[in-house]
Amino acid sequence: MIEDNTVTGNANGIILLPGVEGNVVRHNTVLGNPPVQFSVTFPQPDAVDIRNAATPGANTIDDNVCLTAINADCPAIGRRGEGEKDDRDRRDDKDRKR
Repeated sequence: MIEDNTVTGNANGIILLPGVEGNVVRHNTVLGNPPVQFSVTFPQPDAVDIRNAATPGANTIDDNVCLTAINADCPAIGRRGEGEKDDRDRRDDKDRKR
């Protein structure tokens, strides 16, 4: 289990190699892996925040914050759960101003 960690400033962040299974990767903040000189739009396989080279579905990768990922979800930057709350608060503020 890789849970509730901050991983930053490495050539790679979290890597699941081919053949691994039954792992849980969740509630991690994985940013700045790769260093800023690498592209976040087109990540290289040797420079990402989260890389899942295992068989799809063999591991659980959930609720992590990252910029770059290969075969793993990488949500928008922000604290986990913050995006939905921020959107709701903006709608409430807009309704109050009417």
